[in-house]
Amino acid sequence: MAHLSFKSIDVDIILAGFIIYCVNKDRNIPFLFDCKNGRILTAENGTLKCNCPLNTFGDDCNCRYKFTNKTTMFPKPYAEKFISDSAICDESCANDIRCSAAAVSVGTRKCCHYDTPIIFVSYVLNEDQCIEKCNEMSECKTIGIGNEMGLFCFVFNATFDKIPDIMKQTDTSAFSVAEKICE
Repeated sequence: MAHLSFKSIDVDIILAGFIIYCVNKDRNIPFLFDCKNGRILTAENGTLKCNCPLNTFGDDCNCRYKFTNKTTMFPKPYAEKFISDSAICDESCANDIRCSAAAVSVGTRKCCHYDTPIIFVSYVLNEDQCIEKCNEMSECKTIGIGNEMGLFCFVFNATFDKIPDIMKQTDTSAFSVAEKICE
C-alpha cells in the first residue's frame, strides 16, 4: 500500500493486479481510478497518470504534438530592461499590466517582456523540457522551440493559426513549432 495526495484528497493506494483502488482517508470510502482508454493508471512523482503510448499524453492519452520546422516563432519582446536578475525580471513583469511573460536573455542579460498570446518564455530549456513545461500548463496550446542554433522555449495560449503572423518567421530546421492537439 502507498500513500498519495491527489487533487487535495489524501488516499491510500492498494494495487490489485492491474487495478488501482484508492481509499479516501477523510471519509474511508474506496474509489477506483481508471483510464478511459483502457490504459493502466500508474503513480509517477506523486501523481496518478495513464501510461500512454509513445508520443501521446493527457488524462486519457488523447493528446499529441503536431510538429513543423517550416515556421519559427521567436517573437520580439515589446520591452527590454537592463535587469539581469530573473526574480527582479519576474517582478517587473508582474508590475506591468501588458506583460504576460518575461525572461532574462542569455546573450544581452536584459529582461525581455512579452504579451499574450505568450504565457511563458525561457532561453535555457531544450525541446523535451519545453514540451514538459507545456504539458504542465493546461492553457498551453503551441510552443516555439530552438534547438541547434540555441535553446529557447516560447509557450503560447493560442493555437498556431491564431498566433499573429508578426510572431512567425519562415526558417530552417534549427527551430521547431509544435501545436498541442487533444481529441
